[in-house]
Amino acid sequence: MKTIALLLSAALFLPVPSMAKQTTAFSEAEALLYSRETNKAVERLSDLCENGTLRACSLLGFAYTAGRYGVKKDDLKGFYWYERCAEREKNFFCANELGRLYYRRSEYEKAYALFKKGAQADHSESQYRFARMILEGKGTHPDSEKAVRWFRKAAHAKKKPSKQARCQMVKMSYYGIGMRPSVKDTLYWLKMCDNPLVRALMSFYGHGVPKDREKARQIMTEYKLNEALDDWKDLTGEGQPTVGKKSVRDQTVPEDCFKKDLLFGTGRKDPKIETYAVKIFASDFYRSFDVRDGYAENIGGGDQTFEACGTTFYTTKENKRLLQKAVKNRAIVKISRYKNACLNAETTGFCNLNLPWSEPEVKQEDDAL
Repeated sequence: MKTIALLLSAALFLPVPSMAKQTTAFSEAEALLYSRETNKAVERLSDLCENGTLRACSLLGFAYTAGRYGVKKDDLKGFYWYERCAEREKNFFCANELGRLYYRRSEYEKAYALFKKGAQADHSESQYRFARMILEGKGTHPDSEKAVRWFRKAAHAKKKPSKQARCQMVKMSYYGIGMRPSVKDTLYWLKMCDNPLVRALMSFYGHGVPKDREKARQIMTEYKLNEALDDWKDLTGEGQPTVGKKSVRDQTVPEDCFKKDLLFGTGRKDPKIETYAVKIFASDFYRSFDVRDGYAENIGGGDQTFEACGTTFYTTKENKRLLQKAVKNRAIVKISRYKNACLNAETTGFCNLNLPWSEPEVKQEDDAL
């Protein structure tokens, strides 16, 4: 017994690297990595990670998954180091990075589980990403009302409230996604996150502010909302959609634009998927959202399909609800086909709902707005 007691007593006085020494060691290893002394840096960072320096785990995860600092890209190793960090951390940084990587690989269930864990621990970024997955129906059944609750939590977080969640709440409250459209709520969220398109549409329709179409146009011009400006004649009921013009998207850039692999098209002989924009021109609201003509997995609640322009489209439950509402209210619904769905989108054809495609001759010069 005395021998055991002596061993335990001695163990208490074994040298343990101090926080200062760990910080110094990490800084030295980090400097080696940045100076491309890759092998030496990876060896030191690996030891530091195994000994509890989570920043070392995170840096290794990033280096391998991004293929940076002379490190050969290796997702398997990158995921390993992120997981080593995520299982021990308290701030959910690595868990979020890991979740984003799984999301981009279309492994939605894994991403959902990681974001859910952080969301339930009141981590605002996790709450935002968790809400996005619920809204999109990826990794879970789509539920816009539940998504709103999590967006609100992220936006109102006491510690580091999510700016992205606040920006999302501008659109949720204005367009009535998961909640009733509310001018009061929209004005509240606009103070925290400016959205020029929403402000322009509020002036155009007179939602909570004096109706002023000239002011709406000025906002669109000032912020270069080219997509909305191209739709001006449709907004005013004076014309048809422009075709053959390239413009920067006013809406959120699709996730696919940042990936080499398509999220859609699994199991198809031809993986090429056409992208289309559905635009609703109602008497009191305007809305644009993208749809696809290919099978989309993980939408949830069964395929959300609708027939138009001789094509079967797949979209989200929320978008289908909005489309059905527009059709019921006899709003004008037009669908444009994109040559490119990313930043510089070019429209190559359009149709009114239930009418055939129109491919007018492309004018070389832009029409005066």
